[in-house]
Amino acid sequence: MKPSTIVFVATIIFRVVVPCNAQVRESTEAGSYGILGFDDWLTFSGNFDVGYRQTQFFEPHHDAAVGQWDSRVELWLPPFRTNLSWGPYVRLAGIAASRDPAWENAWLAKPGLGFQAYPFSLTQFRNEDSLLGKLFGPLRLFGEYNLQDYWGSENTWRPDHQIRAGAEYWRALHVNDYWKPYWAELWTGLFWQSANEFDPHFDTLIFANALRAGLRLPKSGMLSALTPYLVAESSFTDNKAYYWENKLLVGGGLRVAPSLGKLPEEVRWLNRFVIYAEYVYVAAYYHISAPSSIPDHDIRVGVSFSIGEWFR
Repeated sequence: MKPSTIVFVATIIFRVVVPCNAQVRESTEAGSYGILGFDDWLTFSGNFDVGYRQTQFFEPHHDAAVGQWDSRVELWLPPFRTNLSWGPYVRLAGIAASRDPAWENAWLAKPGLGFQAYPFSLTQFRNEDSLLGKLFGPLRLFGEYNLQDYWGSENTWRPDHQIRAGAEYWRALHVNDYWKPYWAELWTGLFWQSANEFDPHFDTLIFANALRAGLRLPKSGMLSALTPYLVAESSFTDNKAYYWENKLLVGGGLRVAPSLGKLPEEVRWLNRFVIYAEYVYVAAYYHISAPSSIPDHDIRVGVSFSIGEWFR
């Protein structure tokens, strides 16, 4: 798939999940600059990444352009989002690449249907003095059923649906805030998954994490947008033979994170926007090691952004 196709597909997904007449409202809630949606009963959220990958821990010169998207149309049940965030959602997610492995070219939710709840979204946890709210506000419990489509006639044998259920936590601190000398992004998930790209009976519990944290010169104009950072990513399952699922990655990078307050009014639905370049390598395999032919590092360059309350 050509890189231009990746951009085109990402644009189509973006148009689907962001209707032109949706309201954008500023919010003081942690990790959110704008809420995208219609009042407190219907919102849109998503996370998008488009960029270059040197190896993908797959082959030394994979050199792929890769686009990934994950988005939700969320319906909030009474007493509605600002009093208790819980309700059903529709998920659209996928990945597209300039190379042809099946795991890089698929609809991962076409669509998906799920139910979610943020147990620490009750009114008392939204107060500024609520330590529990600050720590656990982003905790999300979910269960979902996803229809999948791995592109190409040679992939018709692959699983066409997947069930996932568990908990995840998306937290962003001061990512685009020029006034703070530090920033951090954290995702962690513990969930059961019924299928992967080749096994309809995968039936595995997955514990995965990703942390990025960096420093900046605060209140220094455009210089504050340039920030070095460290990376740590981990994935652990009970499939001991799958080395690619059981490893620790560490590394570092440099990113440009402009102030969202300086963006035009038309794009205030962004709550996170970064341009990045990073290097990561395998620090450890938790079970068996990869064959010697498998690269132990990757170089990633790209653009990543989020809308709505994906990060909190």
